[in-house]
Amino acid sequence: MKKKIISAALACVMATSAAATFMGCAPRDEILKIYNWGDYIDEDLIGDFEDWYQAETGKTITVEYDTFETNEDMIMRIEVLKNDYDLVCPSDYMAERMIKGGLAQKVDRTVFDMTAEGFLYEGLADMVKPFDEQLEYFVPYVWGTFGIMYDTNHIDAGSEDMTSWGALWSEKYKKHILMKDSVRDAYSVARIYNNRETLSSLSDGFKDYNEQYQAELISYFSTIDMPAVKAAQNALIAQKSLLYKYEVDSGKADMLAGTTQGTLGLFWSCDSCLIMQEDGGEHFYYEVPKEGSNVWVDGWIIPKYAGNKYAANMFLKFINLYDDENDFAMRNFDYMGASMASAEVMADAKAALEEDDGTDEESVLYDKPEWFKQMYIDMLFPPDDVLARCAVMRDFGKKWSTELDSMWIDVKTS
Repeated sequence: MKKKIISAALACVMATSAAATFMGCAPRDEILKIYNWGDYIDEDLIGDFEDWYQAETGKTITVEYDTFETNEDMIMRIEVLKNDYDLVCPSDYMAERMIKGGLAQKVDRTVFDMTAEGFLYEGLADMVKPFDEQLEYFVPYVWGTFGIMYDTNHIDAGSEDMTSWGALWSEKYKKHILMKDSVRDAYSVARIYNNRETLSSLSDGFKDYNEQYQAELISYFSTIDMPAVKAAQNALIAQKSLLYKYEVDSGKADMLAGTTQGTLGLFWSCDSCLIMQEDGGEHFYYEVPKEGSNVWVDGWIIPKYAGNKYAANMFLKFINLYDDENDFAMRNFDYMGASMASAEVMADAKAALEEDDGTDEESVLYDKPEWFKQMYIDMLFPPDDVLARCAVMRDFGKKWSTELDSMWIDVKTS
């Protein structure tokens, strides 16, 4: 389905504002407070949930929906301000921090059971179990990789340059590079870039992503020390003169509209999918660099201070419904265009894309270049050789989170 990014976001903001206006002094058990990433739900589903909830329970519910730009923004609201959100959507490493810090409540499996056989997409449980062994707290929602997205109006599709993180440090693309204003993402890319020779040696020139290579890559996402922090800081400071700008959520829309000098940058696959569904999205290409990358999982957590845990669990059930009577999960996939947690949704979506001949004007593949289809499928459903060079971020702990925050301030102010 094709959407307009700006108009969709505006509609969501207006709907949220209206809901807040009319909530007045409603009892807390009639309000569901959700704190989510921008562009991370089909906003029509919010009203549908309110209707579905009343039909299921006989009770009224009003959704109060708010968005954040970074995990760090979200955790400040929960950990420090103790806001009573009922559901938040942290990334894996921040979910681990919340679970370890006692900031998460268990999901009620009598309402929604993500451990049911065949529910989770293959491999997702293994990504989550290192920090939520029994799958009790964290409900996977959206997942993917991060890599380089670039505009093929300026850079040839399949360009060899774009297969390496070196593109983000290249004089060739000076003042055309967008970089995420996100400390963990920037640090992780810099650490991989700094260790590219070691990773190349372990993988026979990036031809064999073997156990030794994978162990090395995983260590970059799970362990930290001051030499690694300082080396990343130096690399990121050196990169600054080459950047067009830092951004979090605006870069994709700016590139689509052609209102930026940025022609390439660090992007999450979900954002790349989103822009490629738009009119004009046919000239964007996504690549997971050969040196290695991150496979991330964003998911739902019911925070410690939630005021309506029951409604939160009901929403988890609702957003994952996909059967003969309800297609909420598939509708959300169609809107998001990103890799989702449900194995059944993913299987049906992949089959539909593989069978799609690109002649339907409503299809994301309509009138696209020959290279687009396989690139798009590989982005949504990363093949084994891509996942073999990806690792999940882990929580470094508060001490090192503080060190990274300090490092990032030094980079930004240098």
